Amino acid sequence: MMNKASPYPLHCLQSLGSDFAQCVADATQAKTALVGPVVLAAMAAAVQGTVDIHTPFFTVMPASLYVSVIAESGMRKSTVIKHAFHGFRDFEAAFNGCQTGEMNFCEIGAHPYLWENTSESGIVSLFGNGAQAAAIVMDEGGMMAKHLDIQSMCKRFDGSDLRVIRKYQITQIPNTRTTFCMAVQDAVYAEFLEGAQGKMMMHSGLHARNLYSFTKTSFVYSGCAGRSVSDPKTQPFNTRVRELMNDYRDIFASSCPRSHIQLSPAALGCWRTAAADWHQKKLFAQEWRGMKPFLERAGEQALRVAAVLQWFNGPKPMIDLPMMEAAVELVNWHLQQALMGLGKSEELVRSTGMVDFADALYSYMQRKLSTNPGGFFNRVDLLRKGPKCLRKAANLDFAIDQLVGRNKVILHLEGGKRVALQMNFNLLALLAQPNQNDVRRLTSFLSSRDKDK
Repeated sequence: MMNKASPYPLHCLQSLGSDFAQCVADATQAKTALVGPVVLAAMAAAVQGTVDIHTPFFTVMPASLYVSVIAESGMRKSTVIKHAFHGFRDFEAAFNGCQTGEMNFCEIGAHPYLWENTSESGIVSLFGNGAQAAAIVMDEGGMMAKHLDIQSMCKRFDGSDLRVIRKYQITQIPNTRTTFCMAVQDAVYAEFLEGAQGKMMMHSGLHARNLYSFTKTSFVYSGCAGRSVSDPKTQPFNTRVRELMNDYRDIFASSCPRSHIQLSPAALGCWRTAAADWHQKKLFAQEWRGMKPFLERAGEQALRVAAVLQWFNGPKPMIDLPMMEAAVELVNWHLQQALMGLGKSEELVRSTGMVDFADALYSYMQRKLSTNPGGFFNRVDLLRKGPKCLRKAANLDFAIDQLVGRNKVILHLEGGKRVALQMNFNLLALLAQPNQNDVRRLTSFLSSRDKDK
């Protein structure tokens, strides 16, 4: 049974998003763990068509987000989504009653923006008719297993060109943006994860591209004592969505480039500090074993969330420090949700012996020093002939990360891939975390040195 999570940090959505999310929660009596992420997805859907992010690693990144909320039955998923995405209706209104056919959306100045029940071929067709951005919004996430392809969803998240080759047709569409928002019943999602596509979610990277919320781990709606309940449709949030969609209309109708946003120096420092913390967790936190892709994506997610918060609440070419701090807090909340909903507890990790992998690897390397004086080991040899518990790539890489973090081995890379590791004979490293094997080896080393004298 999952422990209760901390409340969703609504304040991080800033004034427009926070006030609107609280209004929706009051009107629907839904948990903020459902309302908050859906509102964040709506903000991203409005922003993504108008601005891209200049990253600290000299690339251009979409401001799109993938958000998945796994909720119990009767949690008002459909109602919350309807309120959150209400502001997009005016943009789509000009297309009402039209059929696509050979029609070019640029000539109309509108297109279907919220896609509730679509297929891969449908997405390609809509982008092919001139759309540059869209939001896949599913209030019954079971449809994803039927119609959408995991690999294609990963590429859309990255903003990659859409390339489709059929027998009589080749389609290539560059520069598209897609936000994904799914609210799904927990039982349906559990069944999906057991299927063929679900088992590939982690390995493909689609899990880590999602900001997850598991509402079962959150507290129930606590009421709105002392507050009057307002109609969410009248909130300034929807006015801002309409403004952004009008900006997007001008961009896609005239083929103008999107605006660009980047981190201010203060925001960059905050981002680097958070990235270092996520890297440390990846190396040392036992409960994150098997969930490392989430930590590896956390820095990118923080950039996207910060850009969305800044451009929605106060558009400017630089992301301010408060927006980055809010983004880091939101990403940390979603990371904890992913860990509680999809990961293993630290107690389970320890009970299954996973924590011993690093010790097993280091003991094996010490035993082989007599035949391998340089302490140099090829990764492929360790996979083939090393300890049995380390003959799976994931287990071996986990052990290597632990030893690198303890400064006991040096990792050698070739083309970005791990090819070998070498024992670190620095005496200070040996003394950093001594165990009995270290002590015996150090004593032997010092004795042999004295004899040589």
